[in-house]
Parts: sequence; structure tokens; C-alpha cells
Amino acid sequence: MQMQITVLKQIDELNRMSMVQLRKRWADLLGTDPGRLGRNYLIRRLAYRIQELAFGGLSRDARRELSATANGTPPKVVVQARKRRKMRLATGTRLLREWHGDRYEVIVKEDGFLYDSKHYKSLTAVAMTITGSRWSGNRFFGLIPERNPKRGNA
Repeated sequence: MQMQITVLKQIDELNRMSMVQLRKRWADLLGTDPGRLGRNYLIRRLAYRIQELAFGGLSRDARRELSATANGTPPKVVVQARKRRKMRLATGTRLLREWHGDRYEVIVKEDGFLYDSKHYKSLTAVAMTITGSRWSGNRFFGLIPERNPKRGNA
């Protein structure tokens, strides 16, 4: 919290500085001569630099992306994969589902699932056996919300 107050105070002081003081502050923080840059730009850039020193700058990936863009290289689109949450069901849990008027029961085992006296490694395999089509086992048994509520759910 103290660091934020100090940063805010430094930024606020920029607005009260003369051009000579702003140029001096630029040289101190950036190590170069600001040349003939305007007052508003000096204040904005100095405010950024103060925050950058206090809280850190752009990530390495962001700097690489900006550099590529500046060199005319199209930016790489990086799509972050969603992290899947591991479904943790206690051994012995009974999952019930009604489908097309029939009731289905699956029992959670230590190493998979028991349905109709057969062992399955995944709920998805059980759901596929029951429905004859590809289903997310977690969705079929109501462990996660249905994405497409119009899907056959008799």
C-alpha cells in the first residue's frame, strides 16, 4: 500500500513540475534527453515509467509481440487452452440418470466406473454406451451444466 501511495504521489507531482524539471526527471528515469517532446507526452511517459519501475513492465511475451508487430511480422495468436478441472468423485458414489424413460445407475470405483456389471475407464464411455452417441460423461450425468439444453433429454 505504501508503494502505491509513493507512486501516486510521484505521478501527481509531475503535473506541478516545470518543463525544465520534467526534462531533468526524464533524464533521471529514462537516461536520455527528451528533446522537444511536449509537456503532456512527457507527463504521460514519465507516469508510465514510474509505475513500470515500481510494479514491473510488460511481460517478455508482450515485448516480443510488440517487437514483431513493429517489424511488420503478423502477431502470433496464442490461444490459451482451458484448464480442465479434474472431477473428483468419492469411491462408491452412485450416479443416477433417467434417459428415454429408463433409469441408469453408475457406481464410482477407485479405477473407473461400474455400469451394467461392466467396468469403464470414463463416464464418457458409459454415456456413449447408454445413448449410442458422443456425450460428455460429466454433462450427461449432470455434474456440469448442459451447454445445449435442446439435446435429447427424454
